Amino acid sequence: MRSATKRNSLLVGRDFIYGSLLAVLFIMLSAELYFFASVQDIWVDETTQLSGITLSPLELLRWLSGINLDRFGVPGDRMPPGSYMIDWIWLHLSGPSVFGFRLFHSTLVVVGVGLLVAFSWRTLGPASATLILAFLTFSPKLIQTAVEIRAYPIFFVVTCVQASVFVVLVSRDRVDIKQLFAFAMICLAAIYTHFYGIVSTCAFFLALGIAFFRSSESLVGLAVASASVMVGSLGLLPFVSSAVVQSPPTTGQHIIRYLIYPFRLFGDAANTVSVTAFLLFFLGALALFSAGAFSAFARAKLRTTRPFDWLWVVAIAGIFATIAASLVIRTFDVLNSSYSSWLFVLLALLIGVGAALPTGFRFWDDAGRFVAGGAMLVGAAISTHSFLRHASMFVHGPGRFVSGVYDKVGFPKAIVYEAGSAWGFSYFPLAFSYNQQIIQYRSAENKDGLIRIGGSEGQPVAQRMESALESYNNILLVDVRLRTAQDLRRCQNHPSSCPQYAIGEVGGWLAGTGNWTEYKAERSFGLYDAQIRLFKRVPQSAAPSVNQ
Repeated sequence: MRSATKRNSLLVGRDFIYGSLLAVLFIMLSAELYFFASVQDIWVDETTQLSGITLSPLELLRWLSGINLDRFGVPGDRMPPGSYMIDWIWLHLSGPSVFGFRLFHSTLVVVGVGLLVAFSWRTLGPASATLILAFLTFSPKLIQTAVEIRAYPIFFVVTCVQASVFVVLVSRDRVDIKQLFAFAMICLAAIYTHFYGIVSTCAFFLALGIAFFRSSESLVGLAVASASVMVGSLGLLPFVSSAVVQSPPTTGQHIIRYLIYPFRLFGDAANTVSVTAFLLFFLGALALFSAGAFSAFARAKLRTTRPFDWLWVVAIAGIFATIAASLVIRTFDVLNSSYSSWLFVLLALLIGVGAALPTGFRFWDDAGRFVAGGAMLVGAAISTHSFLRHASMFVHGPGRFVSGVYDKVGFPKAIVYEAGSAWGFSYFPLAFSYNQQIIQYRSAENKDGLIRIGGSEGQPVAQRMESALESYNNILLVDVRLRTAQDLRRCQNHPSSCPQYAIGEVGGWLAGTGNWTEYKAERSFGLYDAQIRLFKRVPQSAAPSVNQ
């Protein structure tokens, strides 16, 4: 009796410690999301979502299906309507605050993480649940995803529920019809949230088919459920058709992209800025994945498969299906890891499985998994600290920076994008933020003149530089360049070696006319590197005479 009481008190003490750690980690995750939500810029795709939700539900569906796509002066979208409908409701409940939308999406992600951690605690134990939450808390990838005003945070939450119900389904000897019906509804929610919900749903149903291959009754239920999901998905056809029309041809994928694709599923550019942090994070995660895969394979051979082992089937099917599709599809970047954000949920769970379930190797089970988990979390924590410390380098565009400079410059003024600039990452957020009441030009493709973006009746208007700029006294010459994690690493360690801007076609013309003088230059360095050169018109009396 005394030993049982002592054991129970130890379990209570253990659960209290792990519960306290979980509470601290949830507070840290919420604080990180709040901080980055206040820093993140509106980026191109968000201007589309924030514009679309201002329509009535019927007009919104028509717009997403390809009708009058250019009505807002921002790019159209290649998304199903699920996330738009949720954001439409939030808009009418809470208003148009961008920060409010970011907090709303962040809250949904925190709820999804909470469900995942609670489920892991119940099925894998408190140690594994704590490791999973720590992995998610120290994840720049999740922090960035959570604050986006896009479908990805909602897709993440749906997948958390989808994966949990899946594990419950495969924990039985035969399919529970009520649970299967609920799972089918969740799959439809994933499909109408993001087109890659089709990939995740197919992968989950494939794993269910393999798991219950020997049960004819279960297979019949699965066939009916999958057919129901297929029929329910037919409503996607107008949105698929619109997405195909909006997808221009792309070049083939480079072999390097295939090699780094699995890492990009659970890592981010911020994880690679520090080489030491990258190695700790990657090697620790790889060790946990390898141990989990080995033990799952060993149990499969012995026919003692556990419910979580089937997540390996889902993850492998999803990864290989995506890679195979990228070999055929040339209309969009299939290997964009944001589209496969559903796999991030599975990888987080599999990290917990690799740390929790024994492999039979004493050294690994007694010490190795703790060393691997510790190394992974130390590397992730270093990367997350650097990410938050230099958060402005990781925002999704220079819109806020350009806007801040623009507001300080006197009228009449115009923004001009240098030849070769990645102008869209600045133009669309500014056009949205200023309700199209801002004058912006870009260099013509042949470098002869300027094009007024969104000019008369929304159509680009080409003019010679002299005539285009003759009515302005101030010019903000903006140059936006896309940088890599390697560039960030080099600049953080050696600021003098940051990539420099060359004098462009437009800048050279402005400086050479004698009618303009450059008086200031500002720069915001990051993944979306932006430089602004400020020019003001030289008073006519001070301008050089043509006859001189």
